[in-house]
Parts: sequence; C-alpha cells; structure tokens
Amino acid sequence: MEHKSLMKRNQGMALIEVLVSLAILSPVLLRIYLAFMLSINIIDDSKNHTKAMIIAKSLMNEFRNNNMREADISDSRVANYPDFTYDRETIIYEDDFITPMIKPLIVNKTTIKVKWRYKDKDKSSELSMIYQAK
Repeated sequence: MEHKSLMKRNQGMALIEVLVSLAILSPVLLRIYLAFMLSINIIDDSKNHTKAMIIAKSLMNEFRNNNMREADISDSRVANYPDFTYDRETIIYEDDFITPMIKPLIVNKTTIKVKWRYKDKDKSSELSMIYQAK
C-alpha cells in the first residue's frame, strides 16, 4: 500500500521536473539556434567575398592580357554573376618613397573594385596592381 502512495506522489513530480528542465533548456537552445544562424550568415558573406576576389583576379588578368590599355569602367555588370558589378580605374602612381627612386619611369596603379549587396548592405572588395606603364 505504501508503494502505491509513493508512485502517486512521483507522478506529479515528473510533470514539474519536465517544466523546470524546459525552463532551463529554452535559453540554452535559443542561444545555440542564434549561433547557428549567425554562422550561416558569416558563411554566406564569406562566399560573396570569395566570389568577388575571383571576379577581380579574372578581370585583372583580362586587363593584363589586353596590354593594360583599356579605358576606366564604372558600374559594369559581371558576366555570369548578375548580383555583382565592378569599377576599374587606372591612375599614375606617385609615392613619396618610391617615386624619387624611379623618377624616369612612369608607374600606373589599376584598381578593380567589385561591388554587391548582401542583406540590404553595400559590400565591396578591391584588388590593385602597380606596374610600369608601356
């Protein structure tokens, strides 16, 4: 008889134990979920940066193959990457340290800036090359 009364008291305790464990686990599980979502966003953003650098290197190689004589470009669409645009700008490179040493040479700096939008924010990545003008 005493055994049955103990079982009845334990049945009520099981429900309370479940509710307490849920109250303890809920914030922990929420933080794990938020960390998982943050890591997914970071991975997506890293993929876009990687794509941008691949695009910039490809465009720079194309520029070099065309003897580095093309005009500057602004907001041009990238083939095969509809969400990306790029700018290419070439300037005469002057530096207080380097220029006096190479005074007779003309040195250019070409910068390719790849741009995209991610989560309603403008993002960009740049690649520059310094070279002797031909």
